[in-house]
Amino acid sequence: MDMAPDLDHTDRRLLKIVLAGPRVGVREFSRRLGVARGTAQARLDKLEARGVIASWAPTLDPAALGFPLSALVHIQMAQAKLEATCAGLAEVREVLEVMSVAGEFDIVCRVVARDHAHLEEVFSAIIATPGVLRTRTEVILRRRVGPRVAQLLDE
Repeated sequence: MDMAPDLDHTDRRLLKIVLAGPRVGVREFSRRLGVARGTAQARLDKLEARGVIASWAPTLDPAALGFPLSALVHIQMAQAKLEATCAGLAEVREVLEVMSVAGEFDIVCRVVARDHAHLEEVFSAIIATPGVLRTRTEVILRRRVGPRVAQLLDE
């Protein structure tokens, strides 16, 4: 599949540079790209405005924060309760992501915990969320790939 037609070669190169070293700053981005600082800044602003650059926030490692266990919790929920259920799940601090899915379950959450006893507490909080009917959990043993997006910039 092809990239969005309005991302040119320079945009793709700039995005790869940003991914490799987001903290180096616009001056260094422009130097590595071989364009004027104003050009690099204008392109960054355009990419941010379009949502291509979704965030400049650092990526934190939950394990390094004391939450080494992670799991995917698949949730079957009551009909017409999507928004309320998702809002309730967002109140559980160990729930890192909530995604609507198609298939046997309606929602998949990525959760973290300090240990197995804490993971059981997280499960209890999820099950107690209004709208949750049934869950199935998969404990994540090790991330093998990703998260990643840089390969999508290849032409």
